[in-house]
Amino acid sequence: MTFSEAMEHRFACRVYQDKQIPKEDLEQILEWGRLTPTSFGWEAWSFHVVEGKKRVALCQASFGQESVLQAPVSIVLLARTASFYDPDGPFIHQRASRMWDEQAAIEDFRGFYQMLRDKGQLDAWSRSQCYIAAGNMTTGAKTIGIDSVILEGFDADAVLKVLELDGNEWIPALVIPFGYAACPETPKLREPLGQLVVFD
Repeated sequence: MTFSEAMEHRFACRVYQDKQIPKEDLEQILEWGRLTPTSFGWEAWSFHVVEGKKRVALCQASFGQESVLQAPVSIVLLARTASFYDPDGPFIHQRASRMWDEQAAIEDFRGFYQMLRDKGQLDAWSRSQCYIAAGNMTTGAKTIGIDSVILEGFDADAVLKVLELDGNEWIPALVIPFGYAACPETPKLREPLGQLVVFD
């Protein structure tokens, strides 16, 4: 399936077959997430693969949404909390050390960081990066015949407990079940391009 075909036919699949995803296909979905661009190239995220019995607890943390229990795999996308983005802190220095000029990369980020910090938007900005990865992972998955649904409905504290993670370090952004549809594809409802695009 081409990218355009995947965009046309990907839908929010909420009912799944009892069928496992091959290991190589799951690794490819995760690789599409890894290759996704992030603001300043910080890659301040983590992709947690939930399989087996742990799906029951994740389903409960997701307000009982059956897709989490039915799909063979859910990937939870998590973002780093605001405390990690201090330009003089160890996380940013580690990430910047991979770049052409570590200090230049940090200084390029500093003003943007200060603006987000002053507006109290660091956590929201960090979380928003996960949506970029989600688009690539779910569209990519459709090109190899794997369906998905992107969920924002969950108790963040409960998800952290399921994953045994510290809320001072991580923000759950999205829960994405992946699998093979056991329901018809729903029609694509979109506004015409002319209603959405403005040429300035």
